[in-house]
Amino acid sequence: MEKLATTVSEPHAKREYKDTVFRMLFSDKEKLLSLYNAMNDRHYENAEDLKIVTLKNAIYMGMKNDLAFMVDTQICLYEHQSTYSPNMPLRDLFYIAKELQGQVDHRDLYRNTLIKIPTPRFLVFYNGSEEQAEKKYLRLSDAFQKSMDDPDLELVVTMLNINLGKNKKLLEQCRTLKEYAIYVKKV
Repeated sequence: MEKLATTVSEPHAKREYKDTVFRMLFSDKEKLLSLYNAMNDRHYENAEDLKIVTLKNAIYMGMKNDLAFMVDTQICLYEHQSTYSPNMPLRDLFYIAKELQGQVDHRDLYRNTLIKIPTPRFLVFYNGSEEQAEKKYLRLSDAFQKSMDDPDLELVVTMLNINLGKNKKLLEQCRTLKEYAIYVKKV
């Protein structure tokens, strides 16, 4: 009798687990407020002050948007990345344009009064295995085919490395972020 060869497939961790856990943790308004406070040296206590504005289904043009919210006079787009991507400024440009389109009456664009919009803040929390600085600025103008000293359009995304040992002050100020960093390190 001939033996049949069997193939045992090794279980593989879902590559996006970090992203999924990050979104799950910080979709809780209390935890998100704690992260916002740590990022901005604020001490807001009422999580209901946050208005979640993450794009519907968290997908726009086939791209995921992790966390978008409004507080005070800001609109914040927080993203998690376990793989470095220099394209975050372009992605965030698409996100913010889509969000602002929904907030502005298009007829007002042709009036002679200035439309006030929330101040955008773009942050990426990085915890991949590729070595990255504690803080890095990603600029939309880096993608321009022709470099300019003073581009007419700019969008800057602040990337913070949240791997253990990096950005210690931030991790100490936001317990959930620190626990997340510990979890990712162990997994």
